[in-house]
Amino acid sequence: MAQYRIPKAKGVRVHEAVPEYVADEPLMLPVFHVKVTDRGRLVLPAEIREKLDIHDGDKVALTLEDDGRVTLQTREVAICRMRGMFKHLARPGRLESDELIKERRREARREEKKFRVWDARLRKAGK
Repeated sequence: MAQYRIPKAKGVRVHEAVPEYVADEPLMLPVFHVKVTDRGRLVLPAEIREKLDIHDGDKVALTLEDDGRVTLQTREVAICRMRGMFKHLARPGRLESDELIKERRREARREEKKFRVWDARLRKAGK
């Protein structure tokens, strides 16, 4: 795992220190070579399927990047990224679902009030 180390300055004076980056592990990611079949199918290696918890019939999202890379995301990862995109809109201590329920209850009360008015008019007209 990568660690940051800040060299300690000797003496009484305070010096601005430049962090020194030290990587404990090599930065090489594993590369898996797969073959494309005649129908455009790819077979994901078992190691990837196990690591990403992908099972038979699971759906994954493939995204084509501008630079030609293809990224694969599981459903859980895609959902987490979407939540993160809208996280800044959340208000602390308040759930949007609670707000929607309150709004729907207000609408239901207004509809009920309108219904009572129309019902009273129809009864009055019927007499």
